[in-house]
Amino acid sequence: MTVREVACRTILTRTGGFLEGFSHTLNPYRGCSHGRSLCGVACYAPALLRGSGGPWGTFLEAKTNAAEAYVKDLARERRRGPVRVFCASVTDPYVPQETRLKVTRRVLEAMVEHPPDGLVLQTHTPGPLRDLDLLRALPCDLAVQVSVETDQERLPGLPPQAFSPAERLAALRTMKEAGLRAVGVVAPLLPLRDTEAFARALDEACTSVIVDHWLVGDGSKDGARTRRRGLPDVLEKHGYGDWNRIEALERTTHVFRGVLGEDRVGVSREGFNR
Repeated sequence: MTVREVACRTILTRTGGFLEGFSHTLNPYRGCSHGRSLCGVACYAPALLRGSGGPWGTFLEAKTNAAEAYVKDLARERRRGPVRVFCASVTDPYVPQETRLKVTRRVLEAMVEHPPDGLVLQTHTPGPLRDLDLLRALPCDLAVQVSVETDQERLPGLPPQAFSPAERLAALRTMKEAGLRAVGVVAPLLPLRDTEAFARALDEACTSVIVDHWLVGDGSKDGARTRRRGLPDVLEKHGYGDWNRIEALERTTHVFRGVLGEDRVGVSREGFNR
């Protein structure tokens, strides 16, 4: 893993499209050191980053002045309207190096003093628990989203997860109990062992859930990006081919809504922008 500390000129990037409910994205890092775990298999970030530093999951650039850039950018961008931030769209704000570098934590500290109008903090990890003090102090509309793509500890033919489903559900539960909006993100939907039991676990741990399928949510026609990365072929090879079809999203959503209720389950684009 190659890790570099870099300075950025700006940190807020105007967005739209799939994230039409947000005005900006904020990525504290470039690259992702979780990229060789399960979440990296279907990640669309490599297709969006130009001039990457090597194979996905082998490089990381830490934007060490991200907090200062955020304060400067916020003052400029707020003149154009409300600033609603999605963090992060092409990295994870809680890569392992965050424990040492604290780039995300310093951004959150800046946000406590200079809050955006809204913030979604999305991660594959229990990392937000380290910043629970700051998250509870943020004076803005806030949701913390933790991806939990499957209820299985390991899927054959695919790399291990960075954190187990149980660890991530426990983190969501802690944040929910702390009064935060804790959102479980089942995206991309991967094969489930027991859909109803998983729905009950999400019901206990989360305030709401988003479910998505790579056919819909990877940002390319018919999931071309995910197909190029080989995930559908691996699922087919190991007997999970039915999870490659859109019917998997439909039946999972039906079960989830039966357990959690219609209003607590969002789907794909609508769910992320709710």
